[in-house]
Amino acid sequence: MKKSFLVWILLMLSTLGGLSQTKHSAMIDGGGSGPYKAIMTDDAGLPGFTIYRPADIQSASKIEGALPIVLFGNGGCYRSSQPYAKFLTEIASHGYVLMAVGKWSEEKDPDEAKIWEIDDKQSSLKTGDAKSLVNTALNWLEKENQRTGSEFYQTIDANNVAAMGYSCGGIQALVIGTLGDQRIKTVVGMNTGAFQPGSMLDGMITKTDLQKLTTPIIYMLGGEKDDAAPNGRDDFKQINHVPVVLATYPSVGHTSTYHEKNGGAFGQMARTWLDYQLKGQQQYENLFRYSDKGNDFGGWEITQKGFDKAETIRLYDKPTNSNGVEEIVKTNDIGEIINYEKVTEPTLTISLPDANKATGTAVIICPGGALISLSWQSEFQDIARWLNARGIAAIGLKYRLRKGFPDMSKVDTTKGMPRRINVTEFAAIKNANANPSVMKDGDPEIDNALNDALEAMKIVKAHAKEWNINENKIGYMGYSAGGGVAVNATVKATPELMPAFLCSLYGPALDDVIVPANAPKLFIGVHADHPSVAAGCLALFMEWKKAGVDAELHIYGDKTGGLFGGMGPTADKNTPNGSWQEAFYSWLVANGFTE
Repeated sequence: MKKSFLVWILLMLSTLGGLSQTKHSAMIDGGGSGPYKAIMTDDAGLPGFTIYRPADIQSASKIEGALPIVLFGNGGCYRSSQPYAKFLTEIASHGYVLMAVGKWSEEKDPDEAKIWEIDDKQSSLKTGDAKSLVNTALNWLEKENQRTGSEFYQTIDANNVAAMGYSCGGIQALVIGTLGDQRIKTVVGMNTGAFQPGSMLDGMITKTDLQKLTTPIIYMLGGEKDDAAPNGRDDFKQINHVPVVLATYPSVGHTSTYHEKNGGAFGQMARTWLDYQLKGQQQYENLFRYSDKGNDFGGWEITQKGFDKAETIRLYDKPTNSNGVEEIVKTNDIGEIINYEKVTEPTLTISLPDANKATGTAVIICPGGALISLSWQSEFQDIARWLNARGIAAIGLKYRLRKGFPDMSKVDTTKGMPRRINVTEFAAIKNANANPSVMKDGDPEIDNALNDALEAMKIVKAHAKEWNINENKIGYMGYSAGGGVAVNATVKATPELMPAFLCSLYGPALDDVIVPANAPKLFIGVHADHPSVAAGCLALFMEWKKAGVDAELHIYGDKTGGLFGGMGPTADKNTPNGSWQEAFYSWLVANGFTE
């Protein structure tokens, strides 16, 4: 590293009076698409920085209130924001003041993007210099905000600040986020990520330093051609103590869209995150906090963690693994649990909505996987966020599984199993039970899963008051084999453990079905492309109706979403079966289970 750029800043400040005096001003890209046409400018009192702000900052602040501040670090840690001028102008046009590292350069045509001097000197990444950078910019703004006659007089909030940067500048933003400065409210890392300890880039933030972050953070990354994406994705995996969002735009590489009009897709995403974090605009909560895939955002892939703390508790006080079987947990490259196998110690994961939006309704979710695995991400984590966004508590049941496929020599082939029934064979369906037991001498592993589901209901009811749940509004939701577990638990439940409602998604019963007189209302969703399961679900619906209990059945047509219906919460909303969640939610509301 060359001599610290911050030392140069401080030396320059010592030779000036520090009073606001605009030296240069220009508007590019039409001033941005926001309601306040923005300019880029500099000031004699703050050399070494370029300021992007609404041209009429006084009018903007009267409408918006005190404007938030964004500190911006450039790619390569260079002292020039030229390549990002359109991007920064766009954000400023929505009511922000951006302080970008870099100095002004005279050009004949101020409308051209190349009005900045590219400086081959880099600004520092070290913690002490980052602190000086923050204090230099914010302290100057705070003084100008209080000084009568300043252009910034009573227009900004220097206690409501984002640290943002691209590539190497994104690492500068990460460093700022570890300072513990209470003025910094969020970090935006774009096409960036921390390095492993002992890397050749001395002085940069490392993976171990990420634990010092104190604010919510978003990583905005490109696809496979983004060299920084693996580091950024690994950062997401490492961070578990603050809310963190991973927003990926697969169609671009490392240079992304900053040079495009209004900063392109990255300009839109960055501004939306800032609106959510610094301006409290809650209309973006489903997009970021709940990663609701129903919120189309122009090709972005979004996931998150850390907004809502999910507590995991054991189902039983005593161990249930008597054979020493080792559980298998499969994760993806960002640390999300994809599925479990060989579960012997069952647990509950409690994901609760904000208290101010909780409806009191709770769903015990039983993921599927043929009793061989549990599809945890798609059939618990994703649907849990979707439910939480609607004020519904989500309780994930990790129930006991088989250690492998069942011994086929013990299967009772004389029973009419739904997997042998075609959905078009109405006579067979009409006389079929929902899903008779397939084992000659019973199935202890199905019994284990059944007992786990009943124990889960007992625990949730016992903790209902503590978890802000209405004891009379707790239901089951199960996928595939998990649907069978939920059905089994319902038909075997004692009155005190009977659920308020039951939802089975492509999950026929796993045992003989005798519908009790006090059975709850039933919602079924299944896909016709999976004919044996569709037949079993249809038989289940008939059993419920024969017992005089209300049931609703949705069989989605062929080729409308794929095998098993594509009925996870990430289902394509443009397909018929992709709307199952809203159909289920409408059913809950219509039947008084939630508001």
